Amino acid sequence: MASASIAISTAPSAIHSRLQHFPKFASISLTHALTEFRPTPLTLTVKRSTNGSSLPVIRAKNSPDYLPDANFYKVEAILRPWRIPQVSSALLKMGIRGVTVSDVRGFGAQGGSTERHAGSEFSEDKFVVKVKMEIVVSKDQVEEVIEKIIGEARTGEIGDGKIFLTPVADIIRVRTGERGEKAERMTGGRADMSSAGSSA
Repeated sequence: MASASIAISTAPSAIHSRLQHFPKFASISLTHALTEFRPTPLTLTVKRSTNGSSLPVIRAKNSPDYLPDANFYKVEAILRPWRIPQVSSALLKMGIRGVTVSDVRGFGAQGGSTERHAGSEFSEDKFVVKVKMEIVVSKDQVEEVIEKIIGEARTGEIGDGKIFLTPVADIIRVRTGERGEKAERMTGGRADMSSAGSSA
């Protein structure tokens, strides 16, 4: 452990010279009382840890094909509001049924600059209105879902959005208590579409 000490003291004469301009009240003299006041020096100790082993070391994988080991992933897409109907329709056609949508505001590369829609620009404040789509899918669906979102949401201009991928430890259906793949499957979803196609 490395430490440093700093001593701070205030000279009474400096305080006395600053306070001589204040008026004296009745029989009490502020300057006289302060000349007898002798503050003790303040000692400040700063301790800095030289051993950083107690903190976790986080290293990013440098391979673009890297996916953390999990069975499910949450695909979180921040998109332009007027692209949501196209994206959700495309996800439904490919059998993705569980989608959560939230209205959000923020800024990224745009820095809160004006937004373009239907040939006109608008900006109310430094935060741009976006929509966040959250989709939890199995590992084998991740790349296809990401490609579909990009294909439907891309305009080629700044402000198209971002996609974040997060590993999900488990899925639990509240109604039945089912976990894992049983909880992830939805009636009419991708699994039902693939089984109907193979039985035909």
